[in-house]
Amino acid sequence: MDPISQVDQLALILRQRILEQSKGRVTKRKTPDSEPRTSWVAGLRAMAATEGVDDHQLRRTLVQNILADQFGHGLVNETKFQQVVERVTEALEADKAGSTLIDRCVVELRGGAR
Repeated sequence: MDPISQVDQLALILRQRILEQSKGRVTKRKTPDSEPRTSWVAGLRAMAATEGVDDHQLRRTLVQNILADQFGHGLVNETKFQQVVERVTEALEADKAGSTLIDRCVVELRGGAR
């Protein structure tokens, strides 16, 4: 069996969170710098309603918010964190199951934005 890379681990966590989100089961994490999930979901819905925002931007922002929720919002402005966000987004878009899940979230966000 191949060892699991850090990106694979992040993708697994992200998949779990997307599955929870799509099933309506949202778990709450208690971290000192965690932002209430309802506010970042509302922000994503507002972003989805904005004209000119493409699906890739929305997927990337979704990944960023989920990872920030998992690892701390203080990391968002770090260059390395943004590189991880980009790599995880690309990995999900390249994976058939991951792409299906994240696309379902985008459709739901766009539907909720109307």
